[in-house]
Amino acid sequence: SLLNPLSQMLIFTVIFTYVFAAKPLAGDPSGLKNFPLYFLSGLLAWNFFAITTSVAMGNVQGGAGLIKKVAFPHEHLVFSVVIAQFVTLLIETVILLVALLIAGQNVLVWIPVLLVLYGLWALFTAGVALTLAAANVFFHDVQYLWSIVTQLLFYATPVIYFAANIKLAALRTLGNFGPTGSFIVAFHEVLYDGRMPAAGRWLYIGGLATVSFAFGSWFFGRLSPRFAEEL
Repeated sequence: SLLNPLSQMLIFTVIFTYVFAAKPLAGDPSGLKNFPLYFLSGLLAWNFFAITTSVAMGNVQGGAGLIKKVAFPHEHLVFSVVIAQFVTLLIETVILLVALLIAGQNVLVWIPVLLVLYGLWALFTAGVALTLAAANVFFHDVQYLWSIVTQLLFYATPVIYFAANIKLAALRTLGNFGPTGSFIVAFHEVLYDGRMPAAGRWLYIGGLATVSFAFGSWFFGRLSPRFAEEL
């Protein structure tokens, strides 16, 4: 699982640094100027979101035989994916933290804050995964459409670029406060900048996580009794 983010880091570092000859912004207040570490600080969390939502849909669809034969909470098919991918995220993060420490960034003091952010991100992701998994049972094209949406979301989220460098105000706002961008910016602030996200951002992402999970749970619970007849 580590090869995927590392290969993406290598590709985008070459494009960002050598093709576009762009220079990474210094972390504020860390002073860190390292594009690969900036990129990974957002990419690991992004991959957790993208992989979890995609695999969760397939897990529910592929569990048709189990759903028809055994009575159990169908949400477990989604939550098992969330937990598995979350463990992967934590393992990858340990390696990132070591790299940041080698680069001179004292990230150890920010681990408790990072874990809270990861918890909110997991809650948000679980809500999206529940919604998509339920919808995909009835409309099978959802899985294919979502693959397109995630590509668009990736470039609308400041994973490979610095939101502060965007000159168009509307796009800069989207990068900073879009549903996924708001979380990724918070990860960059903690890991790359070495500072606490503003209170407003905490309230915003906390609200996003709560609404996403509440709606996803309600939506999935409303449709799950009909899964057996649709699958």
